[in-house]
Amino acid sequence: MPNDRDIRLSLDPPPDASARRITMFVQPRTQLEPEVGQRRLLVLSSGVLDGRALADMLHEVMEPACIVHHAKNEVEAVDLLTEDHYDAVFIEVVRERRLWCRFVRDRRVPALPLIAVDVDGRPEERALRRALLLKEGASTYLRASELTGALLESAVFAAMERAQMQRALSEVQERFALAVRGANDGVWEWILGTGEMHFSRRWRELLGYGVDDLENSITEWFDRVHPEDIGPLRADIDAHLAGEKAYHEKEHRIRASDGTYRWVISRAVAQRDGAAAVRMAGSLTDTSDFRLREEKLREESRHDPLTSLPRREPFLESLIRAVAMAKRDRDYAFTVLMVDVDRFRWLADSIGHQAADGMLAILAKRLLACVRPGDSVCRFGGDKFAILLENLDDVSVATDIANRIRLSVHEPFDVEGQTVYTTVSIGLTTSRRGYDDADEIINDVAAAANKAKERGQDRHEVFDSKMRIDALTTLRLEVALRQAVEREEFELHYQPIVDLASGQLVGFEALTRWRHPRRGIVNPSEFIPVAEQTGLIVPIGRWAIRESMRELGRWQKANHVAQPLSMSVNLSGRQIADPRLLEEIETSMREHQIIEGTFRLELTESVLMDNADPVQRILAALRRCGVRIWVDDFGTGYSSLSYLHRFPVDGLKIDKTFVDALEGGAAGEAMIRTILNLADNLRVDVVAEGIERATQAHKLIGLGCVRGQGFLFGRPISAPAVPGFIAKHGLPAD
Repeated sequence: MPNDRDIRLSLDPPPDASARRITMFVQPRTQLEPEVGQRRLLVLSSGVLDGRALADMLHEVMEPACIVHHAKNEVEAVDLLTEDHYDAVFIEVVRERRLWCRFVRDRRVPALPLIAVDVDGRPEERALRRALLLKEGASTYLRASELTGALLESAVFAAMERAQMQRALSEVQERFALAVRGANDGVWEWILGTGEMHFSRRWRELLGYGVDDLENSITEWFDRVHPEDIGPLRADIDAHLAGEKAYHEKEHRIRASDGTYRWVISRAVAQRDGAAAVRMAGSLTDTSDFRLREEKLREESRHDPLTSLPRREPFLESLIRAVAMAKRDRDYAFTVLMVDVDRFRWLADSIGHQAADGMLAILAKRLLACVRPGDSVCRFGGDKFAILLENLDDVSVATDIANRIRLSVHEPFDVEGQTVYTTVSIGLTTSRRGYDDADEIINDVAAAANKAKERGQDRHEVFDSKMRIDALTTLRLEVALRQAVEREEFELHYQPIVDLASGQLVGFEALTRWRHPRRGIVNPSEFIPVAEQTGLIVPIGRWAIRESMRELGRWQKANHVAQPLSMSVNLSGRQIADPRLLEEIETSMREHQIIEGTFRLELTESVLMDNADPVQRILAALRRCGVRIWVDDFGTGYSSLSYLHRFPVDGLKIDKTFVDALEGGAAGEAMIRTILNLADNLRVDVVAEGIERATQAHKLIGLGCVRGQGFLFGRPISAPAVPGFIAKHGLPAD
C-alpha cells in the first residue's frame, strides 16, 4: 500500500496553466485559500459501506473535528443537502452503481465535491473505474479497502480545493464570455502550426453566416477580404508575428454573405514558445456603422446647413476639375462669379444675426434660380457666394446672369417678421485668361467683387489685370498702415474756418495725414478707404481725437476771447460703433479742459442713417458731454431730410459741389439759398466748404452764409504753424 504522502500527492489536482496566468482582468473573486473551520460531511451509503467506521477515521485525523451525517438513500441525501450546507459528500459505489447514478443525475443536488468510495471494485479495474467515475462527476476516487484516516483527510481537502479552483475558473470564463458578448465582437483563434482556424458564432454572424457555413481555415477569412485591403492586413499580421509590433490591429473591408463589404477591425496577439509564435487569438469588430456615420458627418461638413449649398471645399474641387479640363480641351471654357452681400455686417447688427441668416438662406435659393441647370453654387464663406458657370465662353451671358442675380436681390426679403432690402456686388472672371491654379481664380474674382464694392456697390465687374495689381497694392498698403499705427506715423493738419465777412479765424478742421518714412505725406484718399475696410480707422480715429483736443486746449488757453476757437473732427461709421468712443472723448475733454460746445464731430448723412437707432443714442450722449454734432457734405447723401428732425444736429457743412455750382448760374445760388433757409428754420449753424475763389465767397456772403473754409483762406497747416496763423488773421474781438 502506498504511504500517506504519496497518496496526498496523487490526489492533488493537476496544475492548471490558465490559473497560473491569471491577469488583472480575469482575477477570480472566489476565495482560493480553504476556509478554516469545522467541516460538514455527508456519507451516502445503503449499508455496504460502513459509514460509522468512515466517520470514526475522519474524527481521528481532522482538526477541528468534523461533523459527519449519514443518508441511506439518494432521497434522504438530497433532503439533507437542500436543508443545510455540506463541504463534501462520500458516496458508496458498488459494481452496478445504481445509488451513484441516481444521486449524480438528480438535478436537485447542489454543486459540491463528490468523493466516490469503490466498495467492491477489483484492483485491476482501478484505472477504468476511476476514469468512469471522474467523468461522471466525482472529484476524487477511493477504494474502500485502502481507506485510512490520513487518506480520507487528504481526499476531503483535495476535493474541496479542486471545487474551489473550478468555481474560480468558471467565474473567470463567465466574466470573459460576458465581456465578449458585451463588446459584440467576433472571436477567432489561429493555430499556426496546423493552419487550423476557429471562428466564434458571433464572428460568423457578423458576416451573415451560420455555424456550419465556414470551414476552420484561414482562407475563409483572407479570401473574403477586399482586394485593396488584403495586402496591408497580411503585412500587419506578419509584422506582429515577426515581433516588429506588440499587437496586431488593422481595419479592413470583408465580404459578407450577401456580397456587400463591411468595415471591420481585427485585433489580436500571438502566443509564443520562446521567440516563435505558435498561436494567435483575437477579435473582429464591426465598424460599418461608425464608417457610415463618419461618411455622413463628412458629407454634412461639406454642405452649409443654413443654405443647404456646398461649402468652399467641394466648390474648389469642382473648380480644380474645370481648370484641368480647360487645359485638356481648348473648346471648353468656364466663368466664375463671386457674389458679395453689401453692408452685411451692418445689416446683421441692425436686424439681428438670426434674421440676417434667414436672409442668406433666401438669397441662396434666389441664386439657384438665376443660374442654369448644372451650374455650381456654393456658400464660399460668411456673406460670400461663389458660382461656377461651366461650358460658358461668352462673357455677355455671364454678365446677364450677374444682372439677373442683382435684380433678384432687389426684391424684399421677409425674415423674422421684418422686411429687409439689400444689394450685392459681383465679380467675374473667365477661364480664357489661362489660369493654372484654382486659388488664382478665387483671388481674381474676389478682387473684381471688391472693385465692384469700391465703385458704388450693387453692380458687377469683370476682372482685369489692373485689379490684381490694385489688390496687391492694397495688401501692401494695409501692412504698411498697420505698422504706421504701431509707430505713430500720423500727424494732424488743421484747415482754418473763418468768418466770411471779416476773414477772422473761428476754428479749425483737423485732417489726418500719414507721413510715410519713404514716400512722405500719403494722400488721405489712398489710405483712408483701406483703414475703413480693415478697421484700422478706429485706432487712428482715437489718436486723432486725443491729439486734436490736446492742441485745441493749448490754443484756447493761449487765446482768451469771447468766442473761443472750435475744432472739427470727422467721424466714420466704424468709429461711431467703437464702444470706447464716448469714454475717450469724455477723458480727453476733462484732461485738456475743452470749453463746452467747441469740439465738433462731423458725420456724413450715410453714417447717420446706416444704423439710425444706435447712432441716435450715441449722439445724444455725446451732446450731453458738450460735443456738437455737424452733418458733413450736406446734400450729397441721404435723399430724405427727415433725419434732421430725428438726430440732435447742431450744424450743416455745405459740400464743395454746391459751392462750385455758384458760378454756374441761378440754379446753384437757389440750392445754397434753400440749404441756408433750412438751417435757419432748424436753428442750426452753417459752414460752406471748398471755397477757392473770392467770387464764391462774395456770393455766399450775399446769400447769408456766415462761415466758410477752403484754399481761399488757407490750406491745412501743421500744429506748429497755427500760432502764427492766429497772430496774422486774428480772432473775433471780446
